[in-house]
Amino acid sequence: MVKRISSGDFLISLCLLVPLYLVPIRALADLPEDIFGRAALYTVQIKTAVPVPFEGEEQGAWSGAGFLVDRQRGWIMTNAHVASRSPSTIEVGFKNRDFVDAYKVYVDPYLDLAIIAIDNSFIPPASVIPELDCSDLPRVGHAVGAFGHPWGLSFTGTRGIISGITSRLLQEDLQTDAPINQGNSGGPLISLQHGKIVGINTATLAEKNAQNMNFALPMKYACRILELLRAGRNPSPPELPVQFFKDVDERRELRVVNSFLNPENLSLNPGDTILSVEGSAERLENETRLIHALRGRLENFSLVVNRGGNILRINGSLDPKPYVLERKGVYFSGILFGQLYLRDKKVMPIGEIMVHSVQKGSIGNLSNIEKGDILDGADGHDIQSLEDLYRGLGRFKGHEKITLRLKRFADPPVDSVFEYIEQTIKVEDMRWISQGK
Repeated sequence: MVKRISSGDFLISLCLLVPLYLVPIRALADLPEDIFGRAALYTVQIKTAVPVPFEGEEQGAWSGAGFLVDRQRGWIMTNAHVASRSPSTIEVGFKNRDFVDAYKVYVDPYLDLAIIAIDNSFIPPASVIPELDCSDLPRVGHAVGAFGHPWGLSFTGTRGIISGITSRLLQEDLQTDAPINQGNSGGPLISLQHGKIVGINTATLAEKNAQNMNFALPMKYACRILELLRAGRNPSPPELPVQFFKDVDERRELRVVNSFLNPENLSLNPGDTILSVEGSAERLENETRLIHALRGRLENFSLVVNRGGNILRINGSLDPKPYVLERKGVYFSGILFGQLYLRDKKVMPIGEIMVHSVQKGSIGNLSNIEKGDILDGADGHDIQSLEDLYRGLGRFKGHEKITLRLKRFADPPVDSVFEYIEQTIKVEDMRWISQGK
């Protein structure tokens, strides 16, 4: 007997068949097991050692993660704090492979992002290039997985959701409750919906009562840097000596406090609200988005600005920030002196040279020199640059002494901003410190 099916019954049958047959086949390609299995083929372990750190970093050795982004060039993407903005030794290891030497290609001075490289002959044939989600930021609730090496547990996956987007940690970050621990930094944050990398695992909130407050650099911003590097263009952010109001009440606006720019390069006034960069539809809610919109087009751009209720278009050009890989310092007696970088230095003359680090057990440590001290003079002479300092030290051939005049921020400031100290110390092991040295 042949069962006859009406057109209505046929439609009902199809509706029943689709969930039974089509959905499992489609879902099979997006299983978390498959996504994490693929991540193990492009994620790497990174070991870094820093003997003499610049400001904001520590002496020592640590490990983190990264992921392959360009097989031909041997490029691997990771965090700047994993590769280090200081001179460092870096080694990279794929799963079940020996570690090999790596070098820095680019380290961003604003975003926590670095591109390092290895000889591509060391890349395993079975490795794959991941898909990067360079589109807009994922929405709250999007399922994600973090992959890396938490607490030395190599090639480990955890999962959660995108909890929010925040710019309270200097750069705009994705917030996630996917567990991120020491050793995850620099690894991929992967969409568990489509398998693409949506972010770079960056940080966790270490407050006592914080639970699953973790952060990742959005892939959208990293993609722009990678695109410019591949094209042989400078991806550096602009030198932007402008102060913006801190967004303490979620206004999500970029409003100028002070601008120390040459008005001929870009004329911004206190109170201006920067709305967008002409040619980009994105509303500028924070400085990260402004910098993103300007990368690769610093020579000629127009800002759309609200000035006292009037919408203006302001043409501008800006210099790029100096390359991190070209940073240098003067080292002697366990003290590293480097450039003082403050965008509002013109508000109050502070100085140009700062103590970036002091080695434990060194002569500088013995003399109570502290990280953050500002050089005010040496042997009665003003010091205006690192070159001045190096020339002044040049006359010491060993174990002679120099008198340093230093100032440091008073803590707490009672009736003055600074307190001053003067120390006479031996000069030993004087040299330049820079990348590769």
